[in-house]
Amino acid sequence: MKTLLFWSGGKDSLLARHYLDLSSDEVILLTTYDEEEAIVPHQQIPLKVIQRQAVAFGHMSTVVPLPDPCPNTIYLERVVAAISALPWQINTLVFGDWKNREIRTWREKVLEKRGFNLRFPIWDRPIDELLTTLQQLPGRIVIQAVQPEWNDSIEISAEYNREFVRQLPEGVDPMGENGEFHTCVVPGQ
Repeated sequence: MKTLLFWSGGKDSLLARHYLDLSSDEVILLTTYDEEEAIVPHQQIPLKVIQRQAVAFGHMSTVVPLPDPCPNTIYLERVVAAISALPWQINTLVFGDWKNREIRTWREKVLEKRGFNLRFPIWDRPIDELLTTLQQLPGRIVIQAVQPEWNDSIEISAEYNREFVRQLPEGVDPMGENGEFHTCVVPGQ
């Protein structure tokens, strides 16, 4: 049995991976990307970086090309087709959602009825716990993309850590859960 971790290349995916019991199932990373730009939408992470991350963490990976814009129906159709095409039986899907109830509810609604078990290992964990965990993991987390309205306050390539979170402007979610910013994992020793 294999577990499929939806991998964006950022801190949420890394945290979800960390909280999984990696000894019970083999984990495969699944990344959706903009088929024209070869980048992860929102995160703006090039597909070649995602592939390097998979190698660095020792996981097999699969990628799913998506149009931009991508309606939910096409997203779902392509993701389910990609999962079905894998040579292994996948019964568990893992997501790095933290507190976004809307996206979690949608995932549960459309994926559980297709027979998948869903796991959300970082769901509603205290931010202090998540920041401590990230600090203890090898490598770095850097800001990869910022919504235009926060360009004056959040610098691309800044390191995501406790100090970064302390300095965020009022109204910015500490995990960027509302899309204020997105991160990229830079694996390391």
